[in-house]
Amino acid sequence: MSDDGYKVISVEDDPKLLQEALDQISEDQGVVVTVVWQPARQVTVAGETKPANSGYVVIADYGLEEPDPRH
Repeated sequence: MSDDGYKVISVEDDPKLLQEALDQISEDQGVVVTVVWQPARQVTVAGETKPANSGYVVIADYGLEEPDPRH
């Protein structure tokens, strides 16, 4: 596996899109660390408040070493 490390992936609030993202991580030999669903909310960035849609945040690790088959 590569040593790219962790990636944060935002996915719209749709189970089919989440499944596609998880499938892609698997195809790319990544490991899903966690999936968090966030409700619609207001966020403030640099003093400006904006609406944020609900959706998923997926953390994937692309830097894990392959397990040693001898163990």
